[in-house]
Amino acid sequence: MATLDDDLAKAVTESFRQAQIDIVNQDLILSGTGDVTVTLADGSKKTGPSWAKLTAAAMAAGTSAAAAEASAKNAKTSETNANSSKNAAATSEKNARTSETNAGTSEANAKTSETNAKKSETNSAASASSAASSLAAAQQLTSVPFETAPFPDVWAPLNDDLRLLAGFAPYDKLTISGQVLELATKSVGFTRATTATYIDKSGVLQTADINEPRFEREGLLIEGQGTNSMLYSGDQNAAWWPKARCTTTPGFAAPDGSNSATKLLPTSELGSHYISKTLPVTTGGTYTLSYFVKAGEYTKCRLSFSGTLVPDGRSCDFDLVAGTMRPLGTTGTPTITPLSNGWYRCSITSDVISENGTVNFNIWVLDENGNTSGFAGDGVKGIYVWGAQLESNPVMTSYIPTTTAEVTRAQETLRIQPSGNIGYGVVGDLFNRTISFELSVNAFVPTAAGYFNLLAGVGVGNDIMLRIATATINSLRSSGSISPNISVTYPFNRQVFTQTIDTDNTLTAYFNGQKGVRTGAPSAPNGVPTSINVSSQSQLVYHIRNFRIWHRLLTLNQINGLR
Repeated sequence: MATLDDDLAKAVTESFRQAQIDIVNQDLILSGTGDVTVTLADGSKKTGPSWAKLTAAAMAAGTSAAAAEASAKNAKTSETNANSSKNAAATSEKNARTSETNAGTSEANAKTSETNAKKSETNSAASASSAASSLAAAQQLTSVPFETAPFPDVWAPLNDDLRLLAGFAPYDKLTISGQVLELATKSVGFTRATTATYIDKSGVLQTADINEPRFEREGLLIEGQGTNSMLYSGDQNAAWWPKARCTTTPGFAAPDGSNSATKLLPTSELGSHYISKTLPVTTGGTYTLSYFVKAGEYTKCRLSFSGTLVPDGRSCDFDLVAGTMRPLGTTGTPTITPLSNGWYRCSITSDVISENGTVNFNIWVLDENGNTSGFAGDGVKGIYVWGAQLESNPVMTSYIPTTTAEVTRAQETLRIQPSGNIGYGVVGDLFNRTISFELSVNAFVPTAAGYFNLLAGVGVGNDIMLRIATATINSLRSSGSISPNISVTYPFNRQVFTQTIDTDNTLTAYFNGQKGVRTGAPSAPNGVPTSINVSSQSQLVYHIRNFRIWHRLLTLNQINGLR
């Protein structure tokens, strides 16, 4: 059997002992917590951290590093915020100074507001007083500004016939084969001793028989007597008409539907191209020249007066496409009125003639530039003319056809019986009445009297419902005028006139938003009316429509609602 010597045995034993110590040390290091004590090879002892302690320390170090990085970032943010706070602090300081200034301004404004408040308190007291006055006035009216009037006691629409829708008049009669038949209708009376022309609601010239009323777009036409001194008025081709550097061709459609219009053709000669007629005039006279004119290849014309009695001339140019006019240094009055089918009626009025003599009355063809002279025509191109009229009158009236002699149109009058309509037996009776109608004044030049009674009770002094003057309208019960005067400018179209009379003899007139009042008994209280007349005169052209009488006082709201 083999045996180990002592040295080898000692070495083997020592190896086993050291291995055992290493196992114990490994267990302490890997399984222990905190610090552990291990045995070294020489038998000495050493204390150090276990694996668990080292792991915990490493993890703690990582956490600390992350925390340190976050702290660094937070520090940067804090630095930025600190700078912002510094800037904000500077802004706050500036705003504080501004606030201090504003506070001073606010204090001043407060002082001003206090002053204004005292003024407002004073004004409020005045407003309260005005409000009380306004309320008192408002309480005199109904709750609406316009109110429908009751059915009239007398009503003549005068739109397309003379019939009364209400009121008293003889029944209309119709004669058939010598037998007189009484109709169920009643009408107002109308007279005119001659025929007369008018423009119907389609713009076509028509002729009315003797005593036949003329209804135009504005209502019943009323005119005074008029005379046309131009012969062959509808035939400018007649030899009676002298022509300068122009020719005429007849046979064209005229405003009255006939083929009697003439084409006025400038010739090839240079110069002016016109028709001129020389006629006598009288001292103090005022004359109106009118023509129906239509554009052809030329589109402009001129009407004029010339001669020694009108050294400064009277003339006006007319554009027959645009329907406009251009007075040329004239003190006369021009007009242009559109009709149908391109026709216009153009007129010009002279000033007062200074002495007896003659005047040239002319119509010219103008070129496209508005020249009357220095151009040549070709004898083909021209304008259409018809219906020449010369009146010794300061206003143009309806066309009066002539042939070989002057023709006069008679004046017109509209009459309504007073019985049952006028509202009283004798003019001095106390009564309530309202009269209203629509009025259009186309032209008015006062005579020497300075006024004209358009509507009045005939046979009494006074029941003048409407008097028109140069720049005012009036309404009278006695010799005194209403106050204030009602101003007016002629011409005017479709204005409503209203007059009231009450049992206190107070007369009130309303027109175009104005009002005039007069209180007083009539001048001759025992007068008995014989008619209610709508009258005419030569220097007045007008239309009347929707004539109404109420035997009561209408309220102001009802008057405001009248049309």
